[in-house]
Amino acid sequence: MAEFDKEAYAERERSAASRKTLLKKQELVNSYKERLQKSNGFVIFFNFQGIDAYPLTLLRLDIKDLKGEIVVGKNTLFYRAFSDTVLSDHRDIFVGPTAALFAYEDPVAVTKKLVEFLKETFDKEWEGRIKGGLLDYKYITPEQVKELAELPSKEELIAKLLGVLMAPVTQLAMTLKAVPQKLVLVLKAIEEEKSKGGQ
Repeated sequence: MAEFDKEAYAERERSAASRKTLLKKQELVNSYKERLQKSNGFVIFFNFQGIDAYPLTLLRLDIKDLKGEIVVGKNTLFYRAFSDTVLSDHRDIFVGPTAALFAYEDPVAVTKKLVEFLKETFDKEWEGRIKGGLLDYKYITPEQVKELAELPSKEELIAKLLGVLMAPVTQLAMTLKAVPQKLVLVLKAIEEEKSKGGQ
């Protein structure tokens, strides 16, 4: 019977574990790429250090309700996933604790929610938390992220558009309603004139 070689066995185990780790990392990189594609090239990176687990979980749920997602990941994997975008020129984003915010419907709404949360959590220091990101696969600075948060959301824009579209209809209805009322007033005035003239 052959003697058991502990070192060879340990090496095979390390090699198998290393392959599994590499596969897991590649799966994560692919999932980040898929999220970016699903979000039509929108992602915002922010520093989540100092945010307790419970508030971060609540933020994640709020973002999920807005059809978005927050992912906390390793900078090396984020960089690898987005290295084929303009973010390859902005390696400084991938330093320190980093979370990624994806929006699958309304980028403005999820950005507003993130900025609102950061303001509540960090008060005056919130601005330094935003690292930058992509909008339609184009790089956006932290300043541009803040400007994006100030825009009206898709829902607000639709409401305003409906208001603009409904205004002429409302005016037409009021005009149509006013015509019979004016006719009645004119007829009453004629009737009063006739009754005065007949006396």
